[in-house]
Amino acid sequence: MSLPISCYLLPLAALVACRPAADARSPQDLETARLKLEALGREDQRVREDVGATVDLAQIRAMMAVDSANTTWLKAYVAKWGWPTKAQVGAEAVQAAFLIVQHAIHDTAFMRAMLPEIEQGYRRGDLDGQAVALLTDRLEVKAGRPQIYGTQLSLKDGKWVLDPIADSAGVDARRRRMGLPPMAEYLRLVDSMLRPNTPP
Repeated sequence: MSLPISCYLLPLAALVACRPAADARSPQDLETARLKLEALGREDQRVREDVGATVDLAQIRAMMAVDSANTTWLKAYVAKWGWPTKAQVGAEAVQAAFLIVQHAIHDTAFMRAMLPEIEQGYRRGDLDGQAVALLTDRLEVKAGRPQIYGTQLSLKDGKWVLDPIADSAGVDARRRRMGLPPMAEYLRLVDSMLRPNTPP
């Protein structure tokens, strides 16, 4: 089903009104979407496999190219069909969609527009609380504000350093509500994982 051309001229948040009232996709359409999202998620992770304490220019360019292409695809999908759900495309595909949003740092307007969808996905049981915490914190840090859940780090002088946290005394309580481990445990995990792997 195609949308009126006027719909594509609206901001993403306003496209909800233009979407079809009922999902007009066939099971084959949904299977195609599932396979595409899963493939995009694998590519998202592939370009981040060897990122650790150092990130070279080639890695950055590869990540930016993948993130841009993935974001373009997901924006078009969401504009037409709305945020994918586990019932439609399965858990792996929904997680892939979240990763695409989380890594769309070149398009913070899209990230912000998708935060309510991520929150709704969490309430629906499609995503865990970590997804909400990660995206919330990334948006706060990108806006120059302290993060809420303590999930974001920045690379400084070859070391991953925790970005400032609002009300750091209460961060463990907020993390617990989202199903996250205490900060001390998280930082031990980060220290062991980030050397050979990717930033959160």
